[in-house]
Amino acid sequence: MSQQTFFSLNLTLELFQLEEISQARALAERTNSVLYSWKTTGVFNWLERGASITDVLGIVVLPDGLPEQIDLPNDPPEWL
Repeated sequence: MSQQTFFSLNLTLELFQLEEISQARALAERTNSVLYSWKTTGVFNWLERGASITDVLGIVVLPDGLPEQIDLPNDPPEWL
């Protein structure tokens, strides 16, 4: 029987701009990692496995084996 597990990661990430996608891919290949798109809509933020250009803040490189989608904290009200 499967169960849901919650975990917290504290990672230092390099945020690549969309025009730097080739640099991000090269880093992922060198480190056996994968690309995630930092997506945002309104105040909501999340990382989604794979490179995308829709509603994307940037690209990050993360270790392989993480979930397809990783929720991030939402923007605080004072940023709105």
